Amino acid sequence: MATALAAILVSCSASRADTAGSTDIILPADPRFNVFELSNSAGGHTFGNPVGTVLLSFVSKDRRYCRSARFPADRNVVLACREDGGWKIEATSDISQARATRPTNFGGGYMREVGDAIGTLMASIEPLDEFEIIEAASRGWLDPDPVDERTFDARDILRKTARVYRASKSYVDTGTVQTVYTNSKREWTGETRFKTAYVAPFEFRFESNMRDVPSVEADFIAWRDRDGVQAWYNLDPDMGNDIRSIQGALDTGAGISRDTSGLIPGLIFPGTKLGGDIVRLANAVRLEDAEIDGFDCFQIQGRREPHDGPTIVWIDKESFLIRRIYEEDEIRDGRTRTTWFYEPALNVPVAEDALRFARPAP
Repeated sequence: MATALAAILVSCSASRADTAGSTDIILPADPRFNVFELSNSAGGHTFGNPVGTVLLSFVSKDRRYCRSARFPADRNVVLACREDGGWKIEATSDISQARATRPTNFGGGYMREVGDAIGTLMASIEPLDEFEIIEAASRGWLDPDPVDERTFDARDILRKTARVYRASKSYVDTGTVQTVYTNSKREWTGETRFKTAYVAPFEFRFESNMRDVPSVEADFIAWRDRDGVQAWYNLDPDMGNDIRSIQGALDTGAGISRDTSGLIPGLIFPGTKLGGDIVRLANAVRLEDAEIDGFDCFQIQGRREPHDGPTIVWIDKESFLIRRIYEEDEIRDGRTRTTWFYEPALNVPVAEDALRFARPAP
């Protein structure tokens, strides 16, 4: 079976003639061409090549087959997509021994360039599996079938969302949280405003202003740069004195900010107590797609532990950024209905002022 499959792949490669092109195109005369053309993804080892190893294969949003491969002799990883003349280089990452200890760490560190490009280009939720790779090779790595987003289930969408945030080069948002409190005596609405700024891998600032209690304003800031972490709370200015990690800062601000300190920053910095749980909903199901603020969105419903009520998340179908969250929960003597409204942007320039540890003006 393997011999027959290898013959298919070799015949596909040999039928194409070498053509002239720019240095961004890997042509058949280049040894790397056969790595992209013939090698299977890591784990299959069906069609290995001593020149390099394919790490990932997927279909891009503009319907090209794309693959990343590690080339030890050049000490780099290359992401390339198949075009008529050859493999067009989309991104490279330096994995020289002087810099890399974990060269396959997609989404950060020494492979950030390739990881960012994969996040931008990848159309489907999951990469190609071994049989899909064999089918792609039989087509000469040209003309993939279109990705059908109707087949994505809730878990697929949440996993992709987590990867997009984790691989971000920069992220900013502004938004509000509206919480409707209901008990046996009355109903009232509280509001929290927030904003986030992040530039990988260190610079980060989160700020929130909560007005859920009449005549009381609760201001919170979590901040990090290359040299350390700071946190500040206007109702307890000494609160941040013992905080040493960004996880500690985000967790401390969870209640003060109506969970906004952890929901999205927790996707950028996994490992916080509350952070990242929005993509790990229990009993998650995909509902009918919906439009949010003019954006076509997936709609996912589940339960965010330990909360007892339903949680609904609206995720932009183009960017996989979260645009709205709705959640119901029990409190000591009543219930809450909370809606988070996000205006997010990914991989955009971030102003220096947005990253400074500056307290709100009195």
